[in-house]
Amino acid sequence: MASSNESPDYTYAHAHGTVMVLAWMLFAPTGIFFARYGRFLHIGIRRKILGEMLWFQAHRLALSVAALATLLGFFLILVQTKSTWVDVNTGGKLFYAHSIMGVLIVCFSMTQVWMALFRCHPESKFRFIYNWMHRITGIAAFILSTPTIFVVTYGLPYNHNGFVAILSIWTAWVVIIMVIFEVLHHGWKPARQPSKTQYKIRQTASGLPGTDQQQNEGTIVESEELDNNTVNKMKFILLSVHVIVSIALAIALIVLIWSDG
Repeated sequence: MASSNESPDYTYAHAHGTVMVLAWMLFAPTGIFFARYGRFLHIGIRRKILGEMLWFQAHRLALSVAALATLLGFFLILVQTKSTWVDVNTGGKLFYAHSIMGVLIVCFSMTQVWMALFRCHPESKFRFIYNWMHRITGIAAFILSTPTIFVVTYGLPYNHNGFVAILSIWTAWVVIIMVIFEVLHHGWKPARQPSKTQYKIRQTASGLPGTDQQQNEGTIVESEELDNNTVNKMKFILLSVHVIVSIALAIALIVLIWSDG
């Protein structure tokens, strides 16, 4: 029997915070970024891994891990609280708000898994419904994840300044990296043009002399390939930097979660 003055054990709560931080600061945003900005990524001339597009494999893996971690985190906090709901009077308004938003995130995550498992064929006339529902549900969960973490860490009685600083840096980083990606994705174009040699190589490979219009189209395609190679490298660098920053901030936050005195 534990003595009455023994401090409560928050191991499961700390484990809950750990897996949720990894899910929504590392895996979820990485998976979203691959789907949004990585659809034309390639390694050399290879665009597929194990029969699927590179971006899709990374997207599916990262979001699957995020969904599993979210479900695990939900079960961990149920163990900690002995399956009782947070009382707004005894638990505090911040923890109560965290519980509501957390349940919404779990529901969004499980809905994503269900939709992905039973999605219609890409050529189906109803595919656009799945695409928009998939986007809306995923973005809603990700947007909600940041205030959910903010709320609970703001209510913790320890390491308050550290939590706020790390989460503020994280929020700023996500905004910055998304702005850079959007500029690169829509507005950045290299100024260089393909040389005549590059065009002749392409024309010889096609085996068709073509009309003037076809020759111009060949030049445009070649130019787009050069653009894609340049942008491809930049996107790989940005995604790598994002993963490194996410891991560093997630580890810092996890250390604070477990250092409760």
